[in-house]
Amino acid sequence: ETSMASKIIGSDADFFANMVVDAVTAVKRTNAKGEEKYPIKSVNVLKAHGGSSGESVLVKGYALNCTVASEGMPKYIKNAKIACLDFNLQKAKMALGVQVLVDDPEKLDGIRQRESDITKEKIQKVRATGGNVILVSGG
Repeated sequence: ETSMASKIIGSDADFFANMVVDAVTAVKRTNAKGEEKYPIKSVNVLKAHGGSSGESVLVKGYALNCTVASEGMPKYIKNAKIACLDFNLQKAKMALGVQVLVDDPEKLDGIRQRESDITKEKIQKVRATGGNVILVSGG
């Protein structure tokens, strides 16, 4: 608590002191010899802009500080089944420098439809896994 008596946290020192003790206690491990270890690197601080320090919370588990694709999406999921994707879920596009010459307009529509179908197939496969939270590295 003494180390938290700063200009920034001063008035909330008790609040944060209790939170720090709870966080460190939550990551406590006891090895086979009965020795207690407190892996401090297992405790992370996520900073969210716009809130007051009094709104800070200790999350026992994993917390992600990221944006949602739509405002209508939920901000909290209990018993989440998380799918981590390292590919884009947006409509497939040709790579840079690739040209496709099409003489027939109907074939062009077919190409566009196939691009859309590829995206739908990816989404259906992800949904089939049962995941209810999708984290995407691309878009």
